[in-house]
Amino acid sequence: MVVANAFVTATRVRREVRSLAGRGYELHILCWDRQGRHPSREKIAQCQICNIRLGKTAGLPFSRLYYVMAAILFQVITFIWILKQVATSHAVILHAHDFNTLPGSAVAKLFLRNRVRLVYDCHELTPGLYQEWFGSFVAAVVGSVERAAVSHADAIVSVNEAVHSHLKQGNPVRAEIIYNCPAIAEIPKIQPVDAKEKLGLSGRFVVLFSGWVRQDYDFDMILEAARDLERSHLTDIIFVFIGPSETMVPLIDTVTNAGVRSFFDFRGWVPESELFTYYLASDLCYAVTRDLGPSTKILTPIKMFESMACGVPVIVRDGTLAAEIVRHWGCGTVIKTGSSFADELIRLKQNKEKLRTLGAAGLNAYHQAYSWNLMEARLMQLYAELENSHLLSLEPKDSSSSTRVSPAMR
Repeated sequence: MVVANAFVTATRVRREVRSLAGRGYELHILCWDRQGRHPSREKIAQCQICNIRLGKTAGLPFSRLYYVMAAILFQVITFIWILKQVATSHAVILHAHDFNTLPGSAVAKLFLRNRVRLVYDCHELTPGLYQEWFGSFVAAVVGSVERAAVSHADAIVSVNEAVHSHLKQGNPVRAEIIYNCPAIAEIPKIQPVDAKEKLGLSGRFVVLFSGWVRQDYDFDMILEAARDLERSHLTDIIFVFIGPSETMVPLIDTVTNAGVRSFFDFRGWVPESELFTYYLASDLCYAVTRDLGPSTKILTPIKMFESMACGVPVIVRDGTLAAEIVRHWGCGTVIKTGSSFADELIRLKQNKEKLRTLGAAGLNAYHQAYSWNLMEARLMQLYAELENSHLLSLEPKDSSSSTRVSPAMR
């Protein structure tokens, strides 16, 4: 498996890894450690992890050329690493996550042919993302490279319907949609009122934002709502932020300078074991994206599915794929550009029955369509088909044993 990020920050990757390890797969993972915080070799959750440092590339807006050069170098490293892995195995299933791992993986597949089966796991609309970052010309070039590289894949995994449709255009290979959503066992058995008390949030109407504070999300809407609430002297609504602390610093400075710091509770990074306690303690989850281009319009944030799993209504922006999902299941609120977020918060706060109805609809949607238990079954079926393909002859590690051994998944 090749990942263009640190393993500990890649929630989707960790879920796939747990599922595969639970079925007996031998797991080797190459990660691009962009922050340079992890040892070059480590073992996590039965995985052998190799971390590659290419300098700290977290400040993308200020180092785009450096980021591009590092990304190209990572493809070369990926190719060499795959050659080394295949040299010690009869055959591998190579699972490449997102475009920053695809070119090097595709070249390895082309070079090694029947000894590698390539799965392209795409989390985002690649041309749309690069259009937002670098402009239309670069987006067109990247899109062409992606189409050429994915033609060598044996299977495609995509994170939602929009990405699935984009990658399937003219491509006959096996494709599966696997949403980035939690497993049923991940949700703690605790009542919302107890979760609020445990986290010190009793008596507050909690609006939760979970994840990286980045340009994709519309924090101006939250800031304006806080100002409106301040003018209305409504002090029992609070915006709770959990995620990497370093990404919150600019927002903390902004709300402090605006004089509305009392409406915000920045908790920073929380352990995975506490994550869903925060959701259960919340009354609403904020997942409103900005209109930056095609990529943000088709985002289906993990926080939306995490909210569903906890029976918490989610708020999203109109004109997005997330809005279509929320409307279809009736599991949250769709807010239009220019609407008053503060007014919507007050309406929901005053209508507890409405909140319960929205939350129950989300929980129903989760169990019917969006739990990791369902996604795991899709992933295992895909891997079973790859194993059984005549293009990849898999042999037991011990030729004297009649028991089939799962292949190395790298």
